[in-house]
Amino acid sequence: MTKHCDFIHADPATPNRITLLKAIGLAAVMAGAPQAMAQSAAPATAEAAGEIEEVVVVGTRRSGRSTGDLPVPVDVLGERELGAHGYGDMLDALTAVAPSYNVGREPISDAATLIRPVNLRGLPADSSLILVNGKRRHRGAVIGEFISGINKGAQAVDILPLVGMSLKRVEVLRDGASAQYGSDAIAGVINFVMEDDPDIRRLQVQYGSTYEGDGDQVSVTGSTGTRLGSTGFARVTAQFKDSNPTSRGSQDPQATLLIENGYPEVADPVVIWGAPKVWDDFKVLANAAVEAGIGEVYSFGTWSGREVDGSFFYRNPNTRRGVFADGSGANLLVADLTPDDAMSCPVVPVTGGLVDTSLRDAIWADPNCFHYSEWWPGGFTPRFGGKVSDTSIVGGWRGEGPSGLTYDFSISAGRNEAIYQINNTVNASYGPNTPTEFGLGAQSQTERLINADFTLPVDIGAHSSLNVAFGAQHHKEVFKIEAGDTESWAPGGFESQGFSVGSNGFQGFSADVAGRFSRNSYAGYIDLDVDVTSRWLVSGAVRYEDFSDFGDTLKGKIASRYQVSPALALRGAFSSGFRAPSVGQSNLRRAATTFSGGRLVESLTLPPTDPIAVLKGGQPLKPEESINWSLGTAFSLGAVDITLDWFHIEVDGRIALTQQNLSEQDRAELIAANVVGAGTVTAVTFFVNDIDSETTGIDLVVDTDFDLAGGLLNLTLAGNYTDTKITDPGVTLTPTTTQELEDALPDTRATFTADYSRGDWSGLVRANYYDSVQEQIFNDPEPSSGTIMTGSMVAVDAELTWRLSQRYALTVGAKNLLDQQPDQHRFAGVSGYLGADYPLNHPAGFNGGSYYLRVDAEF
Repeated sequence: MTKHCDFIHADPATPNRITLLKAIGLAAVMAGAPQAMAQSAAPATAEAAGEIEEVVVVGTRRSGRSTGDLPVPVDVLGERELGAHGYGDMLDALTAVAPSYNVGREPISDAATLIRPVNLRGLPADSSLILVNGKRRHRGAVIGEFISGINKGAQAVDILPLVGMSLKRVEVLRDGASAQYGSDAIAGVINFVMEDDPDIRRLQVQYGSTYEGDGDQVSVTGSTGTRLGSTGFARVTAQFKDSNPTSRGSQDPQATLLIENGYPEVADPVVIWGAPKVWDDFKVLANAAVEAGIGEVYSFGTWSGREVDGSFFYRNPNTRRGVFADGSGANLLVADLTPDDAMSCPVVPVTGGLVDTSLRDAIWADPNCFHYSEWWPGGFTPRFGGKVSDTSIVGGWRGEGPSGLTYDFSISAGRNEAIYQINNTVNASYGPNTPTEFGLGAQSQTERLINADFTLPVDIGAHSSLNVAFGAQHHKEVFKIEAGDTESWAPGGFESQGFSVGSNGFQGFSADVAGRFSRNSYAGYIDLDVDVTSRWLVSGAVRYEDFSDFGDTLKGKIASRYQVSPALALRGAFSSGFRAPSVGQSNLRRAATTFSGGRLVESLTLPPTDPIAVLKGGQPLKPEESINWSLGTAFSLGAVDITLDWFHIEVDGRIALTQQNLSEQDRAELIAANVVGAGTVTAVTFFVNDIDSETTGIDLVVDTDFDLAGGLLNLTLAGNYTDTKITDPGVTLTPTTTQELEDALPDTRATFTADYSRGDWSGLVRANYYDSVQEQIFNDPEPSSGTIMTGSMVAVDAELTWRLSQRYALTVGAKNLLDQQPDQHRFAGVSGYLGADYPLNHPAGFNGGSYYLRVDAEF
């Protein structure tokens, strides 16, 4: 059952690539360890381990706020919501139960395939703040340069390292909270609270596959703990998992043409549209606390890694320019290996995508000439992926002093790294000397926070004491770019003959763009909370923050709740917020190099303060500014609990990627100013504060439970309506990209869950409704030509659990039981669409139905 309550404050291999027996063995050892676990977000005492409503607070930092005291909406997702599904990761688990939460699929989106972006209330992935045990979690290393829609350019948090078994609950605050927590909390805050039950020791093994017979997934998860002294604890959870890829596209029509004309080497399909292969996927989470003097010392952390491999686009052996074909596409691109012998290689025309294979074969037989079809007569499809690693650790001391003063001193550190790799491709400018596998370099994000937080009750003669919370924070952020293999980005000698430079598909980071970039910020806040009367709660917060790169900001929030009657309450909030540009967005550099018009030319992604970007309007990035309004009510109709909340979010100066072409005059001015490399740059991409938007919506939650046929039935309806309008597109957005921001996510999302338990049996059925969405296939500035409209759809999940004994349970289930998929779009099967038959980023995905079997053991 989804509870709505207060928010805790504290600031390429197959599944057997995991040696499954080793994973099971390790988890079994963990499950057999001594009992005793607790949770570090609350003191390690029996008194603090009560019901949820006794330990949570929302809007202020007052302890003890109950579920009936909410001034803003919060969803609390417990073990049943997080565990009653067959979803392979935390991203999809949250999507299934929180309608205002969506996750991108990104089947072929370069680096975004490694760290998938998520969205709350229709805003970008980096507009939501992520906490673990109330402490800010570090960003991921990936910047979504090549993502479409609202996440383009976002640098968000990687939450895949978080495992459901390690969590007691997840709290989703659906309200702006920058004045309480700082940057990013425009759409809301998601807090992952680690498990605190001292008696849980579990082992879980799960296998699943799709109805199509692909996408096999195996996971083994174990959790255990032990006591430290009389009140302390230590707890460890580990998971090992492998996932095979899926394929839901069809053969690319251009590949079909080749097969029909005598190219048996062409694969079928040439492009794999679906989930990537993920292997060596491990996660370890630890949580501990021990009594120390008048307080306690606590610590928690995560360590994880995974490897990812996915498909890129097909390179046609006759028409791919810069590799197989010349710049005009009229002839094959043939490398002259002996250019000084006054002998030219034959010219082989390309007509209708085909060539005279006898002329091509003559090139193969000539030792002085080279064409890449000698290696790949059927063309090739690069495979892109890499390794993602993530570590974090938090340590602190907290307790209570005289006069009710509480204190919490903590230090947090986290690092996320993405190492990019590509294979089955070439740096065409190296000719026959090219490697076919490349290390592309890496990006990493490292953060350190130092926090001091206090609360103090002050008697002012009101119904309750005034809770005064105050504190300070230092936050250091470092973004680093590491260069890739030289062959992944450097010219190899054949670029003057028209061959493209860099590993084809994703050019590696060059030594020129590698670097380390950092920022420091300092913050202070005060947060007040008081029950003015027995019915009226008022809270407010103010936060000042100073950043070393763009200056300072001051934000505030006020919230209130009035209990009209025992069954009816009204609530509302107003706040100002902000999102600081990430260090990565302010300093990202990337280059793509080609040979055109007799010379090397480059398209660069640059910091907005680079002289080339400044020439085209670049300026230092400023924070996005937001205003949040919310009004809501919570009431009961007999045994039915209902919450209804309206929200309105205005965001000015949204950070976006813009691309500007350079004219000959632009280049001349830059050369005159001695800007290095300006003579070969044709286009620049950089981040700007350029877009204004308004997002309005309604959240509805209806919840009830009652006895039925000797068991307990819980029914929950959760719905969200969100409408985003671009009020100022700036110079960045075209009609196409404007429509992507407004319509890429469904306006209406809803889930209806029926959860029934009786004796040793329990079952769950959940219907997930997705409203219609739009996606752009063409990059045409006018949206009508390339718009894909996908109608509404319903996906049903179901599972049944049989508790075999007090220790063991068996679960069978299905995700998308009825095997629903988004409608095939109107361009399916059309040449140029590479076999992509379904919308690529529909929040329901396009893999169709799947089933799973799970065995749980408790010790």
